[in-house]
Amino acid sequence: MPCKVPLTAIFIVVIAQCLFLTSLHAQTTYTPDSPKVEAMVQSALEYLHTAKGSEERNCVVALAIVQATKRYLAEIPNGDAFVDKVVASVRRAVKGGSLPGHREVYYPCLATILLCEMDDVAYRSEIDTLIASFEERQLPNGGFTYRGRKDWDTSQTQFVALAYFVARQHRIDVSVDSAKRILDFMMSVQRKRTWTYSPGDPQQRISIHAACSGTVYLLSDLLQLQPRVKKVEKQSIAGFGDDLPDAISIFIPETIAADGSPDGSAQWQGSGPLVQFDKRRLSEVKSQANQHFEQAFTYNAKNWPFYYIYALERYAYFREQAEGGVGNGALRRWYDQGVDLLASIQKKDGSFPEGPEPNSPSSVNTAFAVLFLVRSSEILSLPPSSSSLAGGNNLASLKGQRLKQLKGGKIQSTETTQNLNELLDSLNQDLSAEQLATLTDSLRTAIRDYQDRPATSRVEAQSFLRSLVKDKNYYKRLIAVKFLAGEQDLDNSPALIYAMGDPDVRICIEAHNGLRLISRKIDTITLPEKPDRSHLATAKEKWASWYTKLRPRAELFE
Repeated sequence: MPCKVPLTAIFIVVIAQCLFLTSLHAQTTYTPDSPKVEAMVQSALEYLHTAKGSEERNCVVALAIVQATKRYLAEIPNGDAFVDKVVASVRRAVKGGSLPGHREVYYPCLATILLCEMDDVAYRSEIDTLIASFEERQLPNGGFTYRGRKDWDTSQTQFVALAYFVARQHRIDVSVDSAKRILDFMMSVQRKRTWTYSPGDPQQRISIHAACSGTVYLLSDLLQLQPRVKKVEKQSIAGFGDDLPDAISIFIPETIAADGSPDGSAQWQGSGPLVQFDKRRLSEVKSQANQHFEQAFTYNAKNWPFYYIYALERYAYFREQAEGGVGNGALRRWYDQGVDLLASIQKKDGSFPEGPEPNSPSSVNTAFAVLFLVRSSEILSLPPSSSSLAGGNNLASLKGQRLKQLKGGKIQSTETTQNLNELLDSLNQDLSAEQLATLTDSLRTAIRDYQDRPATSRVEAQSFLRSLVKDKNYYKRLIAVKFLAGEQDLDNSPALIYAMGDPDVRICIEAHNGLRLISRKIDTITLPEKPDRSHLATAKEKWASWYTKLRPRAELFE
């Protein structure tokens, strides 16, 4: 249901969009699903599977394979020999202590992201160890650098921020204070609207500017200092905009009233910022960074061009989430231009050229190109669903199923092969882990389709979800709770609170983790590593108290 906002606010946005109308069509020549782009990625993947290099280089190669597989098949590449070998190597390096104590943080950060994406439960111990190592080595000013050095390094710092973001997407605790200190650091070292690699480096590089600008937006998102905008079709605002051109989009924030109704004003969904912060100063830093980017934007980067495009994609994604786009200036066709450039330099074997820098081999550059082409930040930002603890579920979908990005930043299938009732009926049997994974992903799509139908009322949707979390079938309850937790929607709280009393402890933990993300009370209401029934009951009472204080009129499930 769309939010009610003042018509003056809508007209301001519409007028601004009209001013840029002539260039809107040029922004969408390519998407990751364009045949040309997918062919480039598939060719690159064939090359990457033959790559030979150091463990650090192989880690970024494996991550590119994982993200491409998620983009096009909606599954984790379990059984991929190259990826499995890298994961095993990473785990040995963590357990042996060499990775947490690594001289720099590039490799540990990439390893953290890879382990989170592959299995955030099975590899939780290693992930926690790596995250703890980041907090231990953070400089007093909030930045990061090589071990044994005191001068900060913006490149290494931005990778820690990315690792934090991915870990939080997978419901893994990271230090809010540490993330805030990184943001403070990034803002403090901005000079003349841009950044340098280190304090002793006078050179301004477009690659470092993209990395630091993207980190400011990413951390603002992580710390909830910038609400995400929601793209709303003009037809969904009753009585307004029917005669506007099709190319115009209206961006308005999602808001709720104090009692939880969707027609409130100026109240962002969720509990607001996780930290106290100077938002005016933050806005100034973003504005200055964007102004510099408009003037300096180019694909003719003299240093680290592939590192640059990887950072550029992240900057564009998080700016789009915060502001609805990247403006109508030099950056407006950043993806299209990047695709054309990469297409012109890709070799017949699928690889991309090595760089002049000592740590810029063809394998790493090809991995960065793939991460750009598949728009990896979109995929990293998907609600997590990998959990071997909860029945072996991962992102597996129907084999060969085509995907595309739809509303709300979530990937949904473009094909529906089974209706909701058929999916639910198919759960009444013993399922293998692979079958459960397939049905879980399909059921998520079916539930969203059901909720989004114009004929489905809010009451009907809530009644349907209540029936799922109360069902006698373990699989139905598990899938329903994982879906509700992944949506991070305040309206799902009553069902998740009810699920805290589920007979299966795994479902209780899943519900608890979902409530922590919805409420943003990451460190307030916690459970021990192996909770018993008394721990779960206490946590359930606390969640019920939190929700009823937020929505006094709301009714919890009985």
